[in-house]
Amino acid sequence: MRARVIRPSHPSAALTLLCAAAALLSGCTGCETSTRDLPAGAAAASASPAAPQLPPARDLVHLVDELPNCDIEHRGLLFDTGAGALLGRFAWQGTVPTGIHAVEHAGSTWARISDRQIKLTFVLPSASSIFVSARAVGLASRYATISLDDQLLGTLRFQRDQIRIASTPTTTLPADPGLHTLTIRFSGRLRAGEAFADVDWVRVGIPDEDPTTYGPPTLRDVVAPAAALSGVPHRSIALRAPGAVRCAFRPSRLTRLRTAVGAQGSAEGDAEIRVLRDGQEPLVIHRVHVEGGDKATWTDIELPLAPFAGSLISLELRAATRGGRILFGDPVLAGSPEPPPSVPAARAVVIVALNGVERPDLPPWSGRPEPHLATLSELATSATTFDHHRGPSTVVSAVVASLLTGLPPPAHTVTDTGARLPARMTTLGAIASDSSIRTGFFTGVPTTFRAFGFGPGWSRVLEHPPTSGEPATTPIDAAAAWISETVRQDAGNRLLAFVHARGGHPPWEVGPKELNALKPADYAGSIEPRSAAQVLARLRNRRRSVLSPDDRDRIRDLFSIALAGQDRALGNLIGTLKAAGLWDETLFIVTGDLASGRSDATLYAESLDLQEPVLTLPLYVHFPGDLYAGQRVSAPTEIIDIARTAVASLGLSFARKPLGKDLAAVASGLEGVERDPQIAALGDRYSTRWGNLVLSGRLGVPPFLCDLDVDPTCAFNRREVMPLATVSLFRRTVTFDLSLRAPAAQREPATIDAETAAVLNVWGAQ
Repeated sequence: MRARVIRPSHPSAALTLLCAAAALLSGCTGCETSTRDLPAGAAAASASPAAPQLPPARDLVHLVDELPNCDIEHRGLLFDTGAGALLGRFAWQGTVPTGIHAVEHAGSTWARISDRQIKLTFVLPSASSIFVSARAVGLASRYATISLDDQLLGTLRFQRDQIRIASTPTTTLPADPGLHTLTIRFSGRLRAGEAFADVDWVRVGIPDEDPTTYGPPTLRDVVAPAAALSGVPHRSIALRAPGAVRCAFRPSRLTRLRTAVGAQGSAEGDAEIRVLRDGQEPLVIHRVHVEGGDKATWTDIELPLAPFAGSLISLELRAATRGGRILFGDPVLAGSPEPPPSVPAARAVVIVALNGVERPDLPPWSGRPEPHLATLSELATSATTFDHHRGPSTVVSAVVASLLTGLPPPAHTVTDTGARLPARMTTLGAIASDSSIRTGFFTGVPTTFRAFGFGPGWSRVLEHPPTSGEPATTPIDAAAAWISETVRQDAGNRLLAFVHARGGHPPWEVGPKELNALKPADYAGSIEPRSAAQVLARLRNRRRSVLSPDDRDRIRDLFSIALAGQDRALGNLIGTLKAAGLWDETLFIVTGDLASGRSDATLYAESLDLQEPVLTLPLYVHFPGDLYAGQRVSAPTEIIDIARTAVASLGLSFARKPLGKDLAAVASGLEGVERDPQIAALGDRYSTRWGNLVLSGRLGVPPFLCDLDVDPTCAFNRREVMPLATVSLFRRTVTFDLSLRAPAAQREPATIDAETAAVLNVWGAQ
């Protein structure tokens, strides 16, 4: 086999640099590359026989495993009905419609359809005339009408109990590029137990002059588990020309695409690797000519994706050959040559979640000195702070349940304010207790009391209701006392403590002297320290703002006094760890549970709309040995990352495959590619963030896409101008949700007795 690199013509200097880097990293034998147009340094490196080679990259994402989330094309886009590839395609629905079931035909999985109509959403990358065809068996239906965006395209006619391929005429005018909805409406009437048709695949075809019989690129056809050239096998993506596989990812500066390319059979042609981005022309980053035959071999390619770091891209593997198939062997997105370091081992893990706080009020995010928050100010400079930390819900108990279980709300079933954490859920406390680690659970927030399923599995549990009359800092103070006692009993004890602190949430404890010093001196409003939560709850129920400027000032001042007290208690807690000789061996984490204190309508409320200001949380991490001390990390993190990090630091593990990321690995900067976005959920509402893009909405309704880089307030919907991103984010959302969601019957209601109801009333939760 001969292989030669064909340099794409493109005026961009960035592309020239990318091609130079690709040539240095590809390591392909027999490649022909001219150095005439490369920068001088790159040309010299290319010509040098002693050019250094990077060590083998660590595999992160195998593209073969990602195919159900990808677009697969061959002479048009194919919808494979039998391989899970339709998830997220059903016109913004979160599940497969109830009228679609899997059936077998000659060893293949088809879709049996009993719904009158189905709608499929897809992206047409470029303007083109199209037709629609399907391989189907007619049952109760003899034909189906096909519409594109409510415009009739034609009719598919079926043969009863006989497999056939039916097609519509080709459109006379090209369809516009972008988002489209394909509607298939079946004729006929159903009797009990009947279906309209069985469908193998649906194709949005692009007309061409190819006289050969169409071979659909179903997943079974595209994946070659052990394709071998010259005796060397690779698990491959096999594509007929013109064909492509297109998958969405968000690479980092370290991400590289690594694959081996070859031709199967007697094929000869070009293999291309392209990057597609909304609003830009497709960019060919590598092209190689390959020939098959008896002596065909693999051409190894390794391409840096650093020029696209931080952007959501669609990475496309494309075949342009005749008479055979192009193979992409073991294609992976790889990161750093070295695996990122894991979190250091800890003797103690202490996690504090502050209720009712927002990042703009805390250092370093406030951007100003905070003398009343000395402890958090110290952590802002001496610990590691994470700038893109996100919650999974706007229900406090759901957020804490995710922190303690390492699972998103749909999996642990605490999805609303009336749910409890089921006893079957394994928490950090249970895992640590089973390993003879002393555990303590301390909460001053009523929605994480025993009535809501929290506490079992911990060796020490303290609930501090707001009606107790004791200081608001009691949970933090009790954790400090417990740590001192645990170490005094045995200096070798290992421990895990979780504190759910009141933070800035009312009722507030303010002495008469402090209260009299507040402005205005003649304040006569309804905001009083002890009853403020109940007053604000009544105002929320009226659904209108009746707070005066004096009311707002009074709330901010009382909040600041309360938070200053919590900060002092945190300082005492850290002092206790230092006095016990544990600080250097402690993983100490401070985060929040819900940011809801900025507007009148959201003051200390729950079940709020899934908006970024509400979901964005603070995160401070002191790693054992002061690892990454003083760093600010811009990589995205989320609540479940805390659970994974805590378990790993104690040398333990969940029985299941862990979710989330190790925060130490994130802080190291060696994470290679963001495989999944950050997903928050509340009932049938969702908010999915991938870098600067946020897709939000309600299942079954067209979503809203926001680009935070250009529109921080999310005033404009960019769904239509960014179709690739929209579909990619939605499909990831649906796939993630369906892979983890527990059956609705597993949700357990909280047990609210009279005492708990009274506590919740004072808290402003009822």
